[in-house]
Amino acid sequence: MQGINWDHPVRVGPEGERCINGPEDALQYLSEWPQGGWFYERARNRCHAALERGESLGLSRKAFIGAAIECSFPIAEDEISS
Repeated sequence: MQGINWDHPVRVGPEGERCINGPEDALQYLSEWPQGGWFYERARNRCHAALERGESLGLSRKAFIGAAIECSFPIAEDEISS
């Protein structure tokens, strides 16, 4: 199966050193997080929906950004507005 990528990756980490390219990468990264939360669960659900049912990639990306903000993970500033 070929990977499904977002139009623009999300760069996470203090220096934006890790690039999350799509819902599959996002799910892997989410599984490494120490905590959950509403946005975390929403991001997992949106990423699974994008992969399994072809639902909106944009919504899965936005949900992932929301989860990163909720958990206080640093993301590149330009990612927040896109």
